Amino acid sequence: MSTQQEMAKLLEQWLRLTEAEAGAIQSAAWLVLREVQAAKTSLQSRLAQAREKWELENPGHGSKTGPVLHPFHAELGRLLSLETRNGELLAAQVRRAQAEKESLKETVRNLRNVQRTYASKPQGAWNCYS
Repeated sequence: MSTQQEMAKLLEQWLRLTEAEAGAIQSAAWLVLREVQAAKTSLQSRLAQAREKWELENPGHGSKTGPVLHPFHAELGRLLSLETRNGELLAAQVRRAQAEKESLKETVRNLRNVQRTYASKPQGAWNCYS
């Protein structure tokens, strides 16, 4: 397999992982998200090694821009777009979780107020009556 084919295969794997990441974020499957991100971390080192090898085989090719000069330009652009989208999805989930947390805090405060208001208070009792 050529280095370019290896890079294409690794980028395709990254794309599948990024799509799985989006699904995990949308469904709030945090354990799955952790697994996907671990897989991406592992893939990242392999991708960096393949990129270095490709740049050695194609001197000056990787430093230039444009779809004609850089065969991975389109794939990288798509991946960056999807990574940005995943960041936005995650930020929205964080905002929802923070809003829910604040709502729960307010509920606890209200319940404490209700408890203080309606809790039985010791009342003075007559010790004797005449």
